[in-house]
Amino acid sequence: MQKEEYDEWMSIDEGIPVAATLTDLETYQAVCEQDQTIKIDDSDGYECVEENPPTNAEMRQALDISKRGVPHRSTNYGVSHYCMTY
Repeated sequence: MQKEEYDEWMSIDEGIPVAATLTDLETYQAVCEQDQTIKIDDSDGYECVEENPPTNAEMRQALDISKRGVPHRSTNYGVSHYCMTY
């Protein structure tokens, strides 16, 4: 990237307030609020939806799916371990 492109890309607006003016508590609260909602772009505008963590059943199902996608190497462990030691 050329210096001119970098300077243009990294232009800083001095009029924007910086996070240093916020207290630690205000910064923490702002981050937590952003983490708790997801903005969905629909035809009517933005709608905030609360994000719920996955249930235990959903987590188990995801784990089962991921286990099926990865071949088990434990059956070949003895052979590969034997070859690596000699």
